[in-house]
Amino acid sequence: MELREWQSALKDRVIAHLKEGFLVALQSPTGSGKTIFSLLVSLAVRGKVIYAVRTHNEFYPVYREAKRLGKRFSFLVGKSRACLFAEEGVDAEDIKCNLCELSSPGKVKDEGDSPFRILEDLKRRGKEEGFCPYFTLLSSLEDTEVLGVTYPYLFSPWLRDALDLNLQEFAIVVDEAHNLDYLNDLAERRLSVSTIEFAMKQVKSDQARSILVKLREEIKAVISNEERYIEVKGYPRLSEDELKLLTEEYEDLRKEMVKSKSIRKLYVGSVIKFYSSMEDEHVFSYKGALIVKPLTSIPFVSVLNREDVPVILMSGTMYPRDYLEKVLGIKRKMFYLDVERELRTKVTGGYDCFLAVDVTTSYSTRSAEMWKRYASHLLRIYHYARANVLAVFPSYTIMEEVMKLIKVRKFVEGSKSVLDEVVSSSLEGKVIIAGVARGKLTEGIELTSSGSSLISDVALCGIPYPSVDDYLRLRSEYIYKLTGESLRDALVEIPAMVAVRQAIGRAVRSKEDRANVWLLDKRFDSAWWKVKINCLNPKKVRL
Repeated sequence: MELREWQSALKDRVIAHLKEGFLVALQSPTGSGKTIFSLLVSLAVRGKVIYAVRTHNEFYPVYREAKRLGKRFSFLVGKSRACLFAEEGVDAEDIKCNLCELSSPGKVKDEGDSPFRILEDLKRRGKEEGFCPYFTLLSSLEDTEVLGVTYPYLFSPWLRDALDLNLQEFAIVVDEAHNLDYLNDLAERRLSVSTIEFAMKQVKSDQARSILVKLREEIKAVISNEERYIEVKGYPRLSEDELKLLTEEYEDLRKEMVKSKSIRKLYVGSVIKFYSSMEDEHVFSYKGALIVKPLTSIPFVSVLNREDVPVILMSGTMYPRDYLEKVLGIKRKMFYLDVERELRTKVTGGYDCFLAVDVTTSYSTRSAEMWKRYASHLLRIYHYARANVLAVFPSYTIMEEVMKLIKVRKFVEGSKSVLDEVVSSSLEGKVIIAGVARGKLTEGIELTSSGSSLISDVALCGIPYPSVDDYLRLRSEYIYKLTGESLRDALVEIPAMVAVRQAIGRAVRSKEDRANVWLLDKRFDSAWWKVKINCLNPKKVRL
């Protein structure tokens, strides 16, 4: 196989460091060939690879490159996705597999199709032939050389252990590693009024319904609709007897669903899950719900610190080394490799920067007049853009205020946004695609034609700093106890910087791409920001 210049120059060094027990943190731009490179060096060290991606949508590039190398590829999706009888949105815990008559595995038929086609075929044949697609995928892991999994199967200890794999036989590749700071979301538990009301409709006993009615009223009294985390110390609780009664109802509903071969989301299960293991955990109100989640991702990265397992972290926007070590808890030897800096050459396309000095989303300046200014900037960008425009906002609230003033073709991210709809819109004519930083449209989207981006302009409508709220305060205090260092500024600036660079990367997908980046916030006019996002001499603009 013919390698790119940077791959040939660095391959042997990366292999040597992996063999010596180093974790390799690899930063290289999108479209530079990280996927095939990581597979080549990993297979040279172990012969088998676990390739972890954030979403199922990211399986296909791994599958494609594994096939190019002639390697056996397997993948795993969650029970709720593979189950023959589950509706969309079902929690894996709702599915009681040991009662299902179709618990035996079948055989995977890979005839050159994508992983999604393989899953569709399994589900079709599973119904016809009477086998379980999920257990079929599990059984296929025994013979794999490249295994594609989503983050939970690598980083959630109980899910990882359930795979029953000897990790010493594998090298691990973590794609999109700039998401490691959000691994604590894997343990997030959420309880809202609507969840309780749906649960009230599902339970059968008056006693269970009475418990939920009382809980609903108590929850209403302590939650806020604000888009920031507010600690709630006197949150509503359930007694052991109340939890026991709800659990009995839940188990009966799970059995009924399996028998009827119609599995739907059980909201009473979400209530029970929220109240599991509440000792020493902080509870927050956020956007109309109670939230429980760990303050850091450190509990989930232990697998990365195993020196007997070769690990590659990959991203086009890798965290700085200090952040990986002090905030994420990477303790082992690390080989930090920025490909473009190491070789002093560009390995992908580029962009030109424009800085608007007459707008900002700084909290004290937010107003209807400011949103009109943002809308005017976006309209001007849209009319001059040669292709689609990606508009990135710090929050849903700001996005909604600005985009309701935009009357040209647009696609605005929502809770039910489907990537296929975005792709269709982008192909039908020039459109403004509006999304929030760190959302599905600013990090998961791949709008390309023949390898080149269909986005010509990225408009950063404000700086996506995390809210300085109770969650950030407690998080910084916790990290200070671990490290003895105050990293509060880093906890604000680094996630914002990564989110901005990720958004810019949506428009630069190949070496031929040349995009316009619009920095629509006067706070970008600082030496720190200009260096971090490589906009050293932006052209200043105003309305």
